[in-house]
Amino acid sequence: MADNMTNEASSSSHRWIYDVYLNFYSLDTRRNFIHYLHKELSRNGIYTFLDEEELKGGENITAQILEAIEGSRIAIIVFSENYASSPWCLRELTSILDRKKIGRIQEVLPVFYKVDPSDVRHQRNTYAKALERHEERYEKKMVERWKAALKEAANLSGWDQVNIANGYETELTKIIVEEVLKKVENILLFDVACTIGLDFHTKHIGSLLNDGLDVRIVGIYGPGGIGKTAIAKAVFKDMFTKFEGSSFLRNVGELSSNHKCLAFLQRMLLTDIFRGINIDIDYEDKGIIIIKERLCHKKVLIVLDDVDEMRQFYKLVGGHGCLGPGSRIILTTRDEHLLNKLDVDERYMVKTMNQSESLQLFSFHAFQQKHPPQGYEQLSNDVIHYAGGLPFALEILGSSLWKKHQNVWKEVLKKLRESPNYEIFEKLKISYDVLDDFNQAIFLDISCFFIGKDKKFVIRFLDACGLGGEIGIKILTERSLITINEDNRLCMHNIIRGMGREIVHKESFQHPGKRSRLWNHHDVLNVLQHRTGTDAVEGLQLKGNEFSPLSIEGFFSMPNLRLLKVNS
Repeated sequence: MADNMTNEASSSSHRWIYDVYLNFYSLDTRRNFIHYLHKELSRNGIYTFLDEEELKGGENITAQILEAIEGSRIAIIVFSENYASSPWCLRELTSILDRKKIGRIQEVLPVFYKVDPSDVRHQRNTYAKALERHEERYEKKMVERWKAALKEAANLSGWDQVNIANGYETELTKIIVEEVLKKVENILLFDVACTIGLDFHTKHIGSLLNDGLDVRIVGIYGPGGIGKTAIAKAVFKDMFTKFEGSSFLRNVGELSSNHKCLAFLQRMLLTDIFRGINIDIDYEDKGIIIIKERLCHKKVLIVLDDVDEMRQFYKLVGGHGCLGPGSRIILTTRDEHLLNKLDVDERYMVKTMNQSESLQLFSFHAFQQKHPPQGYEQLSNDVIHYAGGLPFALEILGSSLWKKHQNVWKEVLKKLRESPNYEIFEKLKISYDVLDDFNQAIFLDISCFFIGKDKKFVIRFLDACGLGGEIGIKILTERSLITINEDNRLCMHNIIRGMGREIVHKESFQHPGKRSRLWNHHDVLNVLQHRTGTDAVEGLQLKGNEFSPLSIEGFFSMPNLRLLKVNS
């Protein structure tokens, strides 16, 4: 059960590039079965990785192949007569099974192509001969791993040679594609591991979309980890059957950046909506023309997840006038200003979870029940306080503490107070990375020195530093990195503040004087007393009782200091 929880948490935070990875022995299958299978998978909109190399040697697997394996939802293993003769195939197989154990791959499906499953399972006939040859060349430990992997994969549910007896390869291909389609769609629609806290959001967004013949666009926004994608999936699951076609495009910003072109996403959109039709699109302008022509009379539901640029929206859906009557578009983004520029019909800001929802979600991942068991109540509340109602943080921390002793919990909490969890840090840092240099500087200044301070005061300071305070604070607010409370003071989620301070800390782990901002009194005293400051230091905070015993010479090595904050 612990493994299941780990896999669930790992897959919920993992981003896939491919739907299917094909593992096969080229000489047996590439020009017949694999050719037809890959063609049919692609024709049905299933994004499949197929290694283009005709022959593979026995060398180590390349980084590209490992990335493709880890980036695939489903792996199809095609066992053929001479499969075991290829060390490359066997290395791929062990990598696939290793990643399945940690949730990076969700399904492994074996196909026994003109070979008896028992030959694979028990390494008989050609498999026995191939492994004997490997034992002469490779370490015994490695060959034993290959044998265990063959046995493990052969015990999985798949398709055996009975299905393709008498040459019914076309029929087998059809069966496999249909099964993969079901699995890919189910993974997409139902991989929200826990629905706690989603009902309120889905009902509200459903009311914003409402019925009618007009085309409506609703934007869901908030910081990373707040649950925007999970909410969009839940809404999509509830509504997609009411439309003539539907598409959920995941990680639009990341995929458009990786592929340097939106034509890839345009193809995905059309193959989702026109299931079974492969439409050739080789550049963006051609793609949007085809989308407008094909969708202008069709009632569709489209979700664009994690949009970060206007062009992504316009190149994928065109706008209100490009879709058929009654169509609905949902987009998720970290950037509220983007919704202003796109002139969406409705916007929905996702807020953090309340105490009750946080406890239930955390308990689901940490204990597989709605409430913590006896003895873990206070520890759970401490974690929830740290997470501050951020669903992603609650899921990651809950899964990491599954079946751990209370001493481990205490140690984890101690570390969290010093630096954020790595997965949470990387998730939230995406919002920081897209800022320009000026706005990054403003964000770090606020996270280190100005939380709880009056907005007007902070603007005056930032303006004096030439950073453009009012515009910068507006941008950070639109990107959900800071908020302004009713007293006009700057507020920031504790984890986001921790992320900002960790960015500064990473500038130099061992030498505080090489960091851009110093707020920790131990670091400040150390730098000033030993005169180890450098031109990297831009801001420094002192408590009043720290200042008197210090010599002015401690500041001489910090020529770029623009902020000296004395709390007295």
